[in-house]
Amino acid sequence: MASGQRTTRQRLSILGALGWFTASYGLAIIGYVASNAIASRWLGRGEYGYFVVAVTVSAVIGQLGLLGVHRAGLREAARMGADDDEGMALLRRGVRAVLLVSLPAASIASGLVTYIVSGNEPVKTRLVMAVGFALMVGLGGQQKLWANYLRGFGDVRVASLLEGRSGGAIVAMAQALLLGIVWKSAPDTGLPGAVAALAVGFALPVGWAARRVTRRWQHVHVPVTDAVKDLRIVFHRDWRFALNQFASYLNGTVEIWIAGLFLAGTATSLFGAAQRLALLLVIPLTSLQVVFAPVSARLIAADDIPRLERLLRTGATIAAGVTAVAWVPMLLLPGPMLRVVFGPGFAAAATVLFLLTVGNIANVVSGLCGTALTMSRHEGSVAATQVGALVLRLIAGTTATVLFGLDGLAVSAAVLTVLMYAFMWRLAKNRLGLHTQPTLRPSLKLARETIG
Repeated sequence: MASGQRTTRQRLSILGALGWFTASYGLAIIGYVASNAIASRWLGRGEYGYFVVAVTVSAVIGQLGLLGVHRAGLREAARMGADDDEGMALLRRGVRAVLLVSLPAASIASGLVTYIVSGNEPVKTRLVMAVGFALMVGLGGQQKLWANYLRGFGDVRVASLLEGRSGGAIVAMAQALLLGIVWKSAPDTGLPGAVAALAVGFALPVGWAARRVTRRWQHVHVPVTDAVKDLRIVFHRDWRFALNQFASYLNGTVEIWIAGLFLAGTATSLFGAAQRLALLLVIPLTSLQVVFAPVSARLIAADDIPRLERLLRTGATIAAGVTAVAWVPMLLLPGPMLRVVFGPGFAAAATVLFLLTVGNIANVVSGLCGTALTMSRHEGSVAATQVGALVLRLIAGTTATVLFGLDGLAVSAAVLTVLMYAFMWRLAKNRLGLHTQPTLRPSLKLARETIG
C-alpha cells in the first residue's frame, strides 16, 4: 500500500507539476537575483563581467561532459515502463560512463586551463580559482544530470527543486547565502572567492539528488563493463542531444564572451548585467519546457498530435502572459531596474537591456517548438539550427562589436535570436504539423487532466 500511495502521489497533472515547479522556480529566481546582486556589488564593474563569463563557461563545459545523456535519459525514462529492467540497465550504464570518464575529464581539464590562464596571480589564488572552477563544471553537470532523470522518472517535486536558474531553488539559495558570507568575511578573495562559493553551493543538493535517482535503479543488475566502451555507445546514441544542448546554451551566452574578448572590463560588466536581467523573461517558458518535455515524449510516442498541440499552445499562452507582466518594467524603467539589482553605475546598460529583451520575447512567442522537436527524435534538426545560429552570432557579433561597440553587439544578439526562433517555429510546423505559438483559446481543463 505504501508503494502504491507513493506512486500515486508522484503522478501530478501538468497543472500540478507546473504549479510545483513555478513555486520552486520562484525561489530559484530569488537566489539567482541575489547571487548576481551580491557579486556585482562585491566585484564591481571591473570584475563582475568576468564572473558572468566564469559561470557561463563552466555550465557549457559541464554540458559537454554529459554528452547529452541527461536529455536523452529524460526522454527514455518518461517512456519507460516500471518493469523495464533492461531499459533501466542501459540508462544506468550510460550514466556510469559519464560519471567515471567524460565529466571528470572535463572538470580536470577545465581546472588545469584555469590555472594556466591565471598565470599572473599568486599560486594560492590560482589554485583556489582552478579547483573552484573544476568543481563548478563537475557538480553543475551532475545537477543537470540528476534533475533530468528525476523529471523523467516522474519525481516531479524533487526535480522541480533542482531545475531553473543557477541550478534550481536549493542550489541558488545556497549559492546566494555562501556568496554573502564570503563577501562579508573575506572580501579580498574577489573573483576566486566568488567562484569557490558557487562551487560549494552545488555539493549537498547534488548528493541528495544522486541518492534519489540511484534508489530507482539499485535493484537492476548491471554487469561490470568497460566504461570507455560504454561512453562510445553513449556518444553514438546521444551526440545530437549533446550538440543541441551545447549550441543552445552558447546561443544564449556567447555574446558575453565576445564582449570579454573585444571590450573593456566595464563594458563587459554592463553587457553581463543586461544579459542576466533579460534572461528573466524566458524563465516562464523555460519552466514549461521542463514540465512539458516528458509529456511531449509520451504523446508523440502515442501519436496523439492534436492533444499535444492543444497542450503546447496552452503552455505558450501561460508563458506569454507571465512574461508580458515582467517585460513592462524592463521597457519603461530599464535604467532604474539595473541600478536596483546590480548597484550604482549599471544603469548605463539600459539600451542593451531593451534590445536583448526583444530577442527573448521572440523565444516566448515561438512557444515550445524546441521541446516538441527534441522529444520527437528531431533533435538533430534542432542541433543544426542552433549551430547555424551560433556561427552567425560569432561572425555578426564580433563584427558589430568591433565596428559599433556595446550597442552593436546587443543589436546583433537581438536580431539573430528573433531569426533563430522564427525558423525553429517553422521547423516544428513542417516536421510535426504542430503550431506552438500562444492561442486565444487555451485549454486549462486539458492540462489539468493530462499527467505531467
